[in-house]
Parts: sequence; C-alpha cells; structure tokens
Amino acid sequence: MSIEQGNEADQDTSKRLVETEEEIDYHKHRNVQYGKPYFAVLLAAFSSLGGWFFGYDQGVTGGVVVMSSFKNDFCVGIYGNTSVCDLPVGALPSDYRRFLLLYTLLYNVGCFCGAAFISSFVAEKFGRRAILFTASILFFIGTSMVIFPPGGSKNLMILILIGRIIEGAGVGCSSFACPLYASEIAPTHLRGMLSGFMQMTIVTGLFLANVANFLLQNHQWGWRLSNGIILIAPITIIIGIFFCPETPRWLFKTNGRESAKKSLQRIRKTTDITAELDAIADAINEDGNQISTKELLTTKKMLQRLGIGIGLHLLNQGTGINPIFTYGGIIYESVLGKGIISLLILSGVNLLSTIPALFLIDKLGRRKLLIFFGLGMVIGHLMAATVFAKGCRVHTIMREETVICKTHSGILMLVFTGVFVAFYALSWGAVVWVYVAEIFPLNVRAKAISITTASNWCMGTIMSYILELIAPLGIHGVFYLFSVLCCLGVVFVYFLCPETKGILLEDIEDVFDNFRSRNGKITKHRNNNTKRTVKQELK
Repeated sequence: MSIEQGNEADQDTSKRLVETEEEIDYHKHRNVQYGKPYFAVLLAAFSSLGGWFFGYDQGVTGGVVVMSSFKNDFCVGIYGNTSVCDLPVGALPSDYRRFLLLYTLLYNVGCFCGAAFISSFVAEKFGRRAILFTASILFFIGTSMVIFPPGGSKNLMILILIGRIIEGAGVGCSSFACPLYASEIAPTHLRGMLSGFMQMTIVTGLFLANVANFLLQNHQWGWRLSNGIILIAPITIIIGIFFCPETPRWLFKTNGRESAKKSLQRIRKTTDITAELDAIADAINEDGNQISTKELLTTKKMLQRLGIGIGLHLLNQGTGINPIFTYGGIIYESVLGKGIISLLILSGVNLLSTIPALFLIDKLGRRKLLIFFGLGMVIGHLMAATVFAKGCRVHTIMREETVICKTHSGILMLVFTGVFVAFYALSWGAVVWVYVAEIFPLNVRAKAISITTASNWCMGTIMSYILELIAPLGIHGVFYLFSVLCCLGVVFVYFLCPETKGILLEDIEDVFDNFRSRNGKITKHRNNNTKRTVKQELK
C-alpha cells in the first residue's frame, strides 16, 4: 500500500473516530428500555397542574385590576372617586398605583422566597412529591387570604398583600417542582415534551383566567370569583399526590437501588429497567455525595452552569412576557379601550402557540428554538413600539394624562404584541424551564434549580417596576427596552448553551464539557482512553 493510500486510510479512520467519539460522549448508556410511556405522561400531566397556579394568577391579575369590582374595593372611596380611579395608568392616584405595584411585587417576592428558601430543602429532605404538596398548601392558604377579606379598608389591604406573599411562595415552589419531577420520571425521547407540560398548564391557566375575567367583569364580586376558581387545582394536587410514585432518581440517592427499582418499574410499566438503573447508579457514583450550597457556589464548573441557568431565567423575564400579561389590561385599556378583551386575545395566541412547542422541543431541539424564534420576539417588540411611537400621542391636561391612538394603530400594536407572544410561546416560554431542569448533575440538581428558579422570580420582582417606567419612558420606550433584552437573550444562548435534545440526563455532563459555541457543536478534545478503545473496535 502506498504512503498516499496509507494517509487517506488514516484520515478516513480519523473521521470515523471523531464520529464515534461524539456518539460515545453523547450516548454512554445504551439499550435503555422505557417500556410503555403512558403512565409517565399521566404523571407529568398531573404534576404540571402546579403550572396553573402561575398562569392563572398572572392572567387574573392583568384583568382584575381594570374591573370595577376591584377598583370599588381598593380605590374608590380610599384614594379617589370613580372618575379618578378610571384614569389611565400614568394619571392614577400615586398611592393606588403603589398598591397595584405592591400587589404584583410582593407576589414575586413570595415566589422568590418559595423557590430560594423552601423548595430545595423540602425536595431534598422529603422528596419531589413533598414539594408539590407544599406548593399546593401554600397557594391555597395565600389565595384564600386574598379573596375572602372584605375591601374598603387600608388595614385589610395589608392582610391581602401578606396573602399575596404566601400565594407567591406556593407558585415559587411549584415552578421549581413541576419541571424537576417531570424531568426525573420522563423517558429521554419525551423529556422535553413532558417537562414542558408545565408551560402548557401555565398558558391554559392564563387563557382560562382571561375567559373568567371577561365573563365576570361586570359582576359585583367579579375579581374575587375570578381568583377563587383556581383553588380547584391545589385541592386536586393535595389529594392526588398520594397516588403518585416518588421519582426513582431521588429514591436511589436516598433509599438505595431496590427502592428506585420498584418506582421505576411502576412508572415504565416494565421489568426491564436494569440499563436505566445502571445509568442512574453511574451518575450518582461519578457525581459523588450531595454537596452543600457553599460547595456549589465555589466550584468553578458548577458556577459556570449556574451562570447559564440564572442567565436564562433573568433573560426569560426580561423578554417582558409577565409585564405584558400583568399590566397589559391597563396598557391596552389606554391604547384601545379594550383591556380585558386584548388580554383574552393575547392569552389565546399564547395557548395555541404553546401546543406545537411541546413537539418542536424534541424535534428541532432547545437551542434552535431559543435562537431563531427569539429573533421573532425581537421583531414583535420593535414593531409594536414603533407603531405606538408613530400612531399614538399622550396628552397631559391639568396633570391628567390621556393616551390617544388611531384605531388602526392600536389594533396593529396588539397584532405585533401577539407576534411576540406567539414566538415566545414557541420558544423561550416552553424551553427555558425544561433546559434548566436538565443541565445539572443529580447531586446538585435540587439546590441548583432552586437558585435558578429564585433568580427568575427575583427578576420578576424587578420587572414589576415596569409600571413606574411607563410615565418617564412611555409605552413605546418600554417595548423598545424589551426588544433589546430579547436580543441579548439570543446572543447569550448562541455563545453559552449547547443542545441537550435526546441526551440521557446522566450523559448531559459530557455535552457541556465538550461544548464550543460554533453552531452549538462539540469541538473540545476527546479523552485519550476513549480514543484507544475506539481504535481497537475499528480494527
């Protein structure tokens, strides 16, 4: 054989080596049998009911603040008369505007406390089911404190605000627990869809909340009835959680292999679960014992991973999705005179766009959705802001602001906001919670997800102040700000987030170890021992 032929043979072998090495790095654990997935799907759907807490409350809040029943309880006779309480947001009495701000802000503070201080402790010590139960109890108590006290008194308003904190703590715990539980019981090929079920219940809850707001907007107890309907969800979880198995990964770590085996057989509906149990065992052995929060925050590798998880959650809130649904009723009441109907339309777009996202997440992958659909979010915000800047004017007469928009400008602004919502639902809305729940090793997963989820609600608290930015920046200025933050999110994902589609949870470590930003592919050098093994197989 000539030297040239020998070189060509070596090059061909090298190519085969690289391809085989990638396969080994991405799929170290083969022959994993997932049995019948229907029970895992049912469990994920049930646990995702916690997403109703978040979505429904968000949808209700955006609508009830423009209801007459809400204004009669918390503004009329306390901060002004009916005509004063019906003014555009920038001209509302400052004390009432502060109450609206606290009504949203303290809810987000509660979400932060639930995610940061309650969820990780309960999930690690008592299990993933326990944190779902805890979230439901907190939300039930908090919501009851909000809807049952009478209005018309500043002292009772303080009690209601405390209820908002407790209510938020329940949402913070559920936003931690739902994707964690689903990711740990889901088959690999369905993990994106099942972990994304929470997003589906969030948007379903948000849509149903706006339907309830529309139907009850003129009822004398409208805002209370709208809020009270969601209590069905926590009651269902409180009862049903006792019929759900604990996740095999938590059981393996705390009670051993035999306990995990029974749970996994029940979930997979098959006895052939040895390969998956071995994968869990390998991950626990490689990761070592549970590490402390201090160790988590001082380990370079985990700090980098935390930075990615926190960054995604901060930028997810920075897209402006929560302020749009929380304050959208007030904004579009000023722009179109149809606040509740506008929110109903946007929440409908959100719901319909989330359905295909659950399938695309495991077809196209996490990374592509975040990048390409993220650019669509940027365009939606830019166009909505430009339409307002060109087609609307703000008049101030005797310190009273009036927003005057041409009808077609108001409609176009709503359409482009709908474009943003659609792209968000297809990408960041569904993907971020799934992605962050799957990128951490088992021995740090609960603590890490607790910290990243807390960062989401910390940013949510900051975004509550958007209401105060409307006066100095204008509505268009706020939307331009959202577009810039969406653009930052796309850049962040491009440089820092590898693809995790189709990878067993226990193998995701290798994906991050070998990631370089160019096209999201692994370009880092391979382990020499692996190369030698592959060469032997090729011979």
